[in-house]
Order: sequence, then structure tokens, then C-alpha cells
Amino acid sequence: MKDIQPMVPGLLIVFILGIVLSTFEFMFAFMRKAQSPSIRGGDVCCSTAIRSEKHDRQLAVMSPWFQVFSIDSFIFFGTANNMYSLLKQHIASQQLKPKSERTKYLIFDLSAVTGIDSSAKSVFYKVHRLLSQQYIKLIWAFSQSKMIKKFDDWGLYAGNVERYDSLDVALRHVEDELLQRASRLSSRWLVNSTVRKIYERQVLANVFSISVRSDEKTFSTARLMPWAQKLTITAGEELCGPDDTNLYMLYDGEVSVKLRDGSQMSFFKGSFFNLDQLLISVGALPGIPSTKSAMASTDTLLLVLSQANFLSMQQHDPALCQKLLLTLLVQNESFRPGRVRTTARMRETLTGDLCVDKSFRTVSTFKLNCNSEEWSVNATRLLAGDDYKIELTNAQVERFSKLFDMIGSAGADEIDMEVFSNFVSVEARALGSTIEHEQFMALIDASGIDEDGDGVLSKDEFLSFLRGLFLADIPSSEVAALRQAYDATVAKNPGSTMDESKTLELFAYLGFDTKSAATGDVMRVIDADGDGDVSFDEFMTGIGMMKQHCMMAKQLNKSFGLYKQAATHERRSSELSSNSVAAPQNRVSRMKSVFGSFTGGNQKEIQLAVAQDEEDKDLELNASDLEAFLQISREEAEEMVFLADQDESEVRTIDREEFIQLIRTWS
Repeated sequence: MKDIQPMVPGLLIVFILGIVLSTFEFMFAFMRKAQSPSIRGGDVCCSTAIRSEKHDRQLAVMSPWFQVFSIDSFIFFGTANNMYSLLKQHIASQQLKPKSERTKYLIFDLSAVTGIDSSAKSVFYKVHRLLSQQYIKLIWAFSQSKMIKKFDDWGLYAGNVERYDSLDVALRHVEDELLQRASRLSSRWLVNSTVRKIYERQVLANVFSISVRSDEKTFSTARLMPWAQKLTITAGEELCGPDDTNLYMLYDGEVSVKLRDGSQMSFFKGSFFNLDQLLISVGALPGIPSTKSAMASTDTLLLVLSQANFLSMQQHDPALCQKLLLTLLVQNESFRPGRVRTTARMRETLTGDLCVDKSFRTVSTFKLNCNSEEWSVNATRLLAGDDYKIELTNAQVERFSKLFDMIGSAGADEIDMEVFSNFVSVEARALGSTIEHEQFMALIDASGIDEDGDGVLSKDEFLSFLRGLFLADIPSSEVAALRQAYDATVAKNPGSTMDESKTLELFAYLGFDTKSAATGDVMRVIDADGDGDVSFDEFMTGIGMMKQHCMMAKQLNKSFGLYKQAATHERRSSELSSNSVAAPQNRVSRMKSVFGSFTGGNQKEIQLAVAQDEEDKDLELNASDLEAFLQISREEAEEMVFLADQDESEVRTIDREEFIQLIRTWS
């Protein structure tokens, strides 16, 4: 007892001091003006992650699926109750929406919270329970370790709940999960073999695109590759030192870039970094670079453009250099702090069909006075034959040849098929494709690119493959009329160039749908150098591309009708099975019979019904259709319709144009 007595005064002082400090902390928290809790939508809550334009556009469509609930004050019992009341109001408003458009992720941003009183504990339990009942994934975002520990002690991480050290990291996680979800839903459409083949063809076309037109936000690395080199770095490896003037593009992986102001940004595949270092080094930008350093967060594959090659590109390929700079500026503007995502749905005319515009529906031919003689071309006749070979443009041959040399060893006449498949796989994934490498191997094998089957690819085989990928041949009987049409258009304005507007006008008169997004793809290729003058050979290449798009659109239109017919067939089979006295047929067996006809069977009844559906331009798919023929849950079906529907209507459905747009831009 005597040993303890000398310590008592000191203990009392410490105890009293603790009470005083706690009192001051409480008074400070109480006196600080509390901000009202707020809920922000996914369109205004974006992480700092730099993603591809395709993925950012997809996140904009899915922005209704997540919200951020922010609190900026010390949380007392009353504050917590206000928070809970606001949350219940939000949940009630969500119940008025279709299930496919309701909240799926809710991030509680507590990074600005200075403390939480123990009296609020019960309210956070109610939050946890309410969101669990609504099947909403709860995510906590903290910045203070003491609150992280408090929530852990309270058991608030139980169940389907996750925690992150900042709002930005939480947003990145949600965005990643949404993109994975979209990929899974989009892949459901590929049950149809025709749709799968068209999708795979589109992936390959994107990889080998040489377009650098200014109206595109991104471009294929196939055009950039001759000027750059690939570099593989491991997790933890650093880049972008003070003397590093290279420009980097991510093929695969993740890089964390540290800026001079102390902030950090994460970059993902398809994005560029260290731009300011390069531009300042060549005198195109004043000041000090904002990039301080960069580190690979995972094993990463990069494309590196040196300062010397950038200057050489300016001289020898100015169109590409201009496009690269525009792409970098768009990326920088799109991902500025405080940015928002545009959620307005944009319907595109993507049928790619012939004479689909109302002004041409009743016009079977285009007639033009040419040297006092009338000639006519019926665009639909271009689909009737293929005995005239359409060639690639000179620009395509030149750039594809350079690409062939880049893929293989220097000076090699052949490329091993394994090397080529690896190249395609990496390039496609850099553009946002989710196809695995093994699938690409099968895709390349099935394409028939290795014509002689010797396991290596020659340049002639490579160019032949790309010609078949982009072009369709036409009837030789139409060539003379097409030549007359071209010459007559040029003769209207002697001495002027055959520019894009004149070319599009001629395409329209021939009966092609120039409002289609596919037409833009054609113009980007036949005038890849942007010189504004389309020669006759380039025009003919455009005709071959337009026919290719028309054939693809017709196949997708037919598949769209087959989806509807397969759904009807399944529902009728289910009704018959449920009403039959005999044992009902196995559902899987029924669907196999449906998909047998769906992918090329001989059931005349279905084919006749589809032919009739093709005449019905108002044919639409709804969630019930998708649920029936894809054998998926109602929730998945409704989400697939939500992602595809471009109309702001109460009842969501998918029409033909929306279906084709989905296959082109989502899958």
C-alpha cells in the first residue's frame, strides 16, 4: 500500500487530464457545424482511375447502379438518425423504379468524419440490416484507423460488406465490379453462333484498324506500333524519373502515377501517361512536368514512344501525330477532377442495311445524266454476286505490311502462328476485349488465315486474311456503272477533290444507309490519311466495306428475329409441358432443340416465322424473351434489356438497331 501511495497523485493527474481532453474533443465536435448527409449518384462520383473510352461509356450507362452516401461531421446519435432517415427515403424512392435500375452498390463515405459517438452504434446496425434486406452491397470508406477499428469491434464488416481506406479506392472497386458484371451480361448474347462469329470478327477488325480520324476518341495501337516498342515491367518497378521523356500506353496491368502535388492516380489498360514530360521536352508545353514518378501496381505490359520517335512521327506521319495529341487531350479533359459522366443514352443508326432511310425506301435505282446517257445502279444488286475482287487501299497495304514486319522478327518472311495469336490477344485486350487467350487461339485457327496449314503466316496470307476481314467482293456486272457514278460525281465540280461529303452523297444515291455508324467506319479507312480526296480505287474499297457491313447487319437482323422466335418456341413448349398428362420434357433438352434450329437447323416453321418477322420493323425483345431463350434469371434479363435500351420509356425493350449497337459496342 505504501508503494502505491506515491503514484496516486500522478494517476489522478493523468485521469483528470484525460477527462479534460475528452471534454474538449466532444465540445469541438459538437461546436463544429455539421454538414447534412448527402447522396450522390454514380454519374457525378468517378474514381481517379484512367480507363479506356469504351469502359467509361459503359460506366455512364450503369451509373444508376451505385451511389455515394457522404457524412462530413462528428456522428452523434441524432446525426446517425438523420442519416438513417435519409437512407430510408432513398430506398423508398428506389422501390418506385424498375428493379433493373435500382441501387446495387452503396458506398458510405466516412473519410471526413472526425469521430463517432458510441450511442450511434445501434443506428449503424440498422443501416447494415436495411441494405442487406434490399440486396444492396454495402461498402465503407474510411480514412482514420480508429474508426476502422471501432467498426471492426462493432462487427459491422460481417456479411457482404467491404471496407476501403478512401472513397477513391472504393469507387475504383465498384467500377471494376460493374465492368465485370457488364461483360458477363453481354456474353450471354453469344449463345447464337452467328452473333458470336460477328462479334469475334468485330474484335479482329478493331485490332487491325488503321484509322486516325479526328472524330474518333480512340484509335487502334496497330497504327502506333511501328513508332513504339513494347516493355514488360513487374509489380513494384518504377518509371517516369526526372529525365524520362517517354510516352507510355498501358496494354495490360495497372500503374500508379504520383504527381508533384502529392496526389496519385491509377491508370488502366488503353490509357496513356507521362504526356507532360514528353511535350515539355520537345518545347510544345511550358512549365514543370506534373508527373513525378510511376510504379507498376501489378505485372504490366506497356507500349513506349520515345521522344526521338515522336519527333520523327511528326515529320513522316503528321495525321497520326495529330490524332495522338488529340486523344491525349481528350483523355486529360475527360478525367479531370470533379468530372461527371454523360448518362444520356445515344441511339445510333446501325442497321447498315440498304435503302433503310425513308427517302430511299421507294427508290430502287439511282439515275444520273452522264454524257446524255442514262445509267442506273441498284444497290441491292451488289449483294447478288462476288466475282469481282475488291482490293485493299494502298494505305492499308502499306500499313499492314509494316505491322506484319513488327509482329515477326526483323526481316522475317513468316510469322509463327503462336506469335501472331499472342499479338492479337494482347492488342484486343488493350482495346477492352474480355476474350481469353485460349479463345483467341481457337478464333485464329477457325479463321483459316493459315491457308496452307503449315503453322506459319506469310505476308500474302496476312494481307489476304485482312482483305476478307474488311471487304466483300461484288458482281463484276456492276463495276462499269459504279465507275460512271464516280466519274459523274467528280464531273459536277471539275478541279475539286472527291471529298467525304461527295463520297457520302454518292453512297446515299446508290442506296446505302449513310446515317449508319458503319458508314463512318468506312470513311475512316478509305481516307485513312485524311487528305480529303477519295480516289476511284478507294471508293471501290468503300463499296466492298459497305457491302460487308450490310451482310453483317442482315445476319444480325436474322439472329434478332431468331432470338424472338426461340423465346416464343420455349414459352409454348413450357405451356404444353405443364398441360400435358405425360411427364414433361426436360427443359435443357427442349432448349437444345430450340438452339439447334436457332443456329442453322431445318425447322421450316421457325424460318418462315423469322422471314415474317423481318418484314416487321417494330419487332422488339423484352425481359421475358431473354429469360425464356437464354435460360437466365429474370433479374439478369431485365439488366440486359436496361443496358441495351436507348429509349427513355417506362417499358424497356430492345429493338433491332439497339441490338446491333449492343453487339458492336458492348460485347
